[in-house]
Formats: sequence, C-alpha cells, structure tokens
Amino acid sequence: MTDYADTRRVPTGISLVVRVEQRQGKRLSGLAFFWIFKEKKPLNTNFGFPAACPRVACGGVVEDRPKEAWQPLTFGGVARFAAASRWRLLMVELVFALMVSATVVWFVQQAWVPVIDKTIKQMPPTGEIRGGRLDWPSGTVLQQEGPFMRIAVRPGGFTNVEESADLVLAFGSSDLRIGSSLGLGLLTLPYPVGWILSFNKTELEPWWGARSHMVLAGLGLLVVLALQFIWSTLGLLYMLPVKIFSVSRVDWVGAIKIAIAAQMPGALVMSVGIVLYGLKQLDLVALLVVWGVHLVLPWVYLMFSPILAPKQPKSQKARSKKTQVKRDPGNNPFDDTSGNSGNPFGSD
Repeated sequence: MTDYADTRRVPTGISLVVRVEQRQGKRLSGLAFFWIFKEKKPLNTNFGFPAACPRVACGGVVEDRPKEAWQPLTFGGVARFAAASRWRLLMVELVFALMVSATVVWFVQQAWVPVIDKTIKQMPPTGEIRGGRLDWPSGTVLQQEGPFMRIAVRPGGFTNVEESADLVLAFGSSDLRIGSSLGLGLLTLPYPVGWILSFNKTELEPWWGARSHMVLAGLGLLVVLALQFIWSTLGLLYMLPVKIFSVSRVDWVGAIKIAIAAQMPGALVMSVGIVLYGLKQLDLVALLVVWGVHLVLPWVYLMFSPILAPKQPKSQKARSKKTQVKRDPGNNPFDDTSGNSGNPFGSD
C-alpha cells in the first residue's frame, strides 16, 4: 500500500490536497479536502484532465451568453435582436435602408433619366405653364418613349392617352395624366393655378443638367428617411403579435426590436426585385408580385423568430434570493462562516 499526498494549485486560487491510496495495482480515489485560502471562486473539477464538455473552462463553467445580433436574414438572426442594443439595430436598419435607396436611385438613373434628358432636348425654346394652362407654340407636339417610361406633350389636349409603357406621363392643355401598361386607368393632376413653371428647352436644359444629380441624391435621402419611419411605425404595430408568439420570452422593448428586424428580409427581396426589373428580367406584373411577397414575408419572421429569442435574464434580486434559499451554511462542513465548522483546514 502506498500513501502519498498530491498538492496542486489551480488557477482560481484554490489549493487542492488529494490523498490517494493504491492497493494491488488498483488506484482508488480517496478523500479530497478543499481549502479556499484566497477567495471563493468556482472550482475546476476536471483535476487537470480534458473537459468533457466544451462549456467547462479552467476555473469553472462558462455561462451561456446570447450571440451577437448582426444579420436579420434568418429566424435566429432576427430573434437575437431582442437582446441587442437600439444602436446596433439602428445601424442594421441604416445599412438596409441605404441598400434599398441605392437600388431605387440606380433604377431611376438608368430607366427614367435618359427619357427625361431626351424630352427636354426636344422641347421648343419658349413655353411655360401659367394660370393652370400649358402655353406652348401652336402645333408643337412632343413624344419620347423608353423601355420603362413614355412622355408625351400635346398643348391641344389628349383624346386618348396611349398606355404603352410601364409609366406614362401625358402633359395636356390643363392637366397631367399618369398611367401605366397595367391598364388601371389614368390619374389626372391639374396644373397649379397660382404658379408659373418654365417648360422649355432654354431654361430646363441647364437647370436639369446642373441639378439632376442633386435630385437623385435627394431621392435617395428621402427613401432612407421614409424607410426608417415606416419600419419604426410597423414595429409599434407588430409588437403585440411578437409578444404573443414569444410566449413571454421577450419584453415589450424586445418585441419592438424583433418586429423592426423582421422587416429587413422583405427589404432585401424588394431590392432584388427592383434590380431584376431594371435589368428587364421581370416585367411590371412580376414586380408587383415581388412587392406583395415583401409585404407578407415579415409575418413569417414575426411568427417563428420570437420563439427563438433568448430568454430574459433574471433580475439580480431574484438571483440573490434564489441563491440564499439553496445555500444552507449549517450543512456545509467547509463553510468557515458558521460557528461550528467541520473543516479541519479552517481557521479557529
């Protein structure tokens, strides 16, 4: 029989004394005494051997922590935003809003701006809209059409507007008529009565040439602000369904965050649809279908993401109370705080 003592210092400041008895070639574990000489910290119970569970680290067990929220494209990714900060969510919103804005500006630049440029170049040198009427040289008619847009100007008025493009702008004698190839009818907008608007090549060509890029930049900024407002409004409207589907896993603030993050996949789908439409891979009807899908898609995330949201952490007061209930110093022989301690290594 061989008796020996093995004393080793673990990184947590705990001295471990293990007495091991070895009989007939069989090694048996004896009685282990733990003396906390520095401060009470979690003990590494692996005794120098590899951890059986990846969650066990040197010096104790690492608590589960919610993963950082960085992408709102999966159910779990959207759910993680319940515990994310408002600034992180706002940053993700801004990224997706800029993506949609850039897509819209790109489409307008390559689909509508060329038609507008050609229309202005074909205008007469004089002409204006005054007193709610189009004042152009008599007999002047203009028509310019592209793959996505058609502009027609007829001072004498239209008897029939040809809706041959996805977007049709028809300037008549007293109003502007807007239509499309869908054949849903015309939207009539009368000219403003109290304004005088230049409507000729001499004034519009230099004005548009110098400010077209500013107009596109303003359009992009307007899209970003509009999306931020729409997503925030929908977040307030959708937080109740999120709260219901989460089965009380998230609070109201977390429900709003999930509801806002759930709008991002729809924004991505709509951006892809606009790009495909601009590349003539989709027609106007297909684009409307994509638009409908992007409205329904957030509801799928609203139903499934809340159940994957991380549970709310318990308050410090609740955890302290639970710890006090579980801990009974009187039954712990190694607790020096009690008057009658059975720890042979404790101080008198």
